[in-house]
Amino acid sequence: MARVITRIEAEPDAEHDLETISDWAGFSPFHFHRQFRALTGLPLQRFVQLSRLHRAGMQLAFRPGTRVIDAAMDAGYETPEAFTRAFRARLGQAPSAFRASWQAMSEALQEARSRTMTDADTADIEIRDFEPVRVAVMEHRGDPGGIGDTIRRFIEWRREVGFTPKKSRTFNVFPTDPRADREYRVMLCASVPGWFNGDEAAGVYLAEIPGGRCVLLPEKGPAMDLEEPALRLYRDWLPASGETLRDFPLFCERVRLYPQFSAAEALTELMLPLT
Repeated sequence: MARVITRIEAEPDAEHDLETISDWAGFSPFHFHRQFRALTGLPLQRFVQLSRLHRAGMQLAFRPGTRVIDAAMDAGYETPEAFTRAFRARLGQAPSAFRASWQAMSEALQEARSRTMTDADTADIEIRDFEPVRVAVMEHRGDPGGIGDTIRRFIEWRREVGFTPKKSRTFNVFPTDPRADREYRVMLCASVPGWFNGDEAAGVYLAEIPGGRCVLLPEKGPAMDLEEPALRLYRDWLPASGETLRDFPLFCERVRLYPQFSAAEALTELMLPLT
């Protein structure tokens, strides 16, 4: 099922009817549909539609300049009209009016993915020497539900100053645990050259992610919620490893960013600093 979901998200233009997809899995359509719904909690065609709309919605939500027609084509819809009908039917509004209400759709898709994408284990984990990186930092503090606005501001700032993901590496640093801390805090980071000293007007400051040994867990897909893989490092790997943590927070590098890459191609490397 995980492989089928990966293929659905990697091939938005493919025929996603029940017969085609059940053939990918080697199941009869009857058994495939029942098993898919039992494992993901969603009917097959609803998952396909949510997958397409979610990628388009991410572009509309976090890339203010994205045209509806571009989001529609990228999501595998043949016409903007078909995309708009599907979008309005699922979210109750037209794509042109959509910017901040994508959360419910995102959560439904993430839950369906997580039910099947749980086969990664400690075999994926490796210890790596991380080289120090100078980064520009924009922080989000407070309500986790408001992080989307901070992400949009950071994306726009990167575009304005030329530190886009094609030219600059993307990191997130997590100084707090959102489940335990009232003061939720996330550091949105982009690697910068030696001449950069910060941009006070934009609320961006200079920092460094220090070098050293790190345990690394690769997470494929959009990786919008890293809580489960983080728990896998802290709860399952660390006690059995004999390793000691270094005094720097959990962080990740968004190696291949979603939605620039498909959900099947996107990759995040979650890192826990070690002594």
